[in-house]
Amino acid sequence: MPEYFTTLGHAAALAVVFFGLERLNPRTRRPLADYLANYVYYPFYVGAIYLFQAALAPYFSRLIVVGKGGLLPRIVASNRSAVLEIGITLAFVVTWDVWQYWVHRWQHTSPILWATHKLHHSDPELNSSSQSRHHVLSYALNLACYAPILLLFGARIPHAVAAFLMFKLWGFVNHANIRVSFGPLTSIIAGPQWHRIHHSMRAEHLDKNFATFFPFIDRAFGTYYGPGEDEYPSTGLAGGERERFVRQATVSPFIAWYSALRRLARR
Repeated sequence: MPEYFTTLGHAAALAVVFFGLERLNPRTRRPLADYLANYVYYPFYVGAIYLFQAALAPYFSRLIVVGKGGLLPRIVASNRSAVLEIGITLAFVVTWDVWQYWVHRWQHTSPILWATHKLHHSDPELNSSSQSRHHVLSYALNLACYAPILLLFGARIPHAVAAFLMFKLWGFVNHANIRVSFGPLTSIIAGPQWHRIHHSMRAEHLDKNFATFFPFIDRAFGTYYGPGEDEYPSTGLAGGERERFVRQATVSPFIAWYSALRRLARR
């Protein structure tokens, strides 16, 4: 329970900071209503995260035992230098982002899994609050696919500073509605302009820029799109479809799956 409220506290503080940054530029200034649904929903989403984690904890513990504590910790068990810890953290971040890239890309290519990810892309006014707009089934999918990370790293997690940057701060950075380009670093570090391409409604941006932290992963797998100097496209679902938020955040995937099964049954 303390972790739950700590997570909400961090999110609230970051929300205030990024909302202020987005209000500085008249071109990115949006009404408060564009943020409210996402943040009212967020405590429920975080609660579901902790419930899923608790439910799958025995499965994860068993995997760690089967993996003998993780491949990398076994290799470097005798060396605990600060340089090595930094190296392990960097290895974790890059490995996690490659893993996330493929799970994320799978969600876009599979109609079944797209139903769990659609909510995140349905925000017509991408902004820092969009980082909280995920269906709980999307998180469940991530947990279900987490075995490779556990087998490689075991129970080891990044240093607290790295974990904060990865799992609390960077979602706000990537989704912020601010006109900031990372210039020559765009192909190295993901930022708001680069990630906005991923949420774009334009056909040329479809299924591009899947990585969370490192755009060079997209470049390696052929899905990289480098934005132009002033390229900040409109965001939302490519078909322009709209659905009520509450329905999207609850039963929408189940309705989509039921409709797909009915279509298959009629063939």
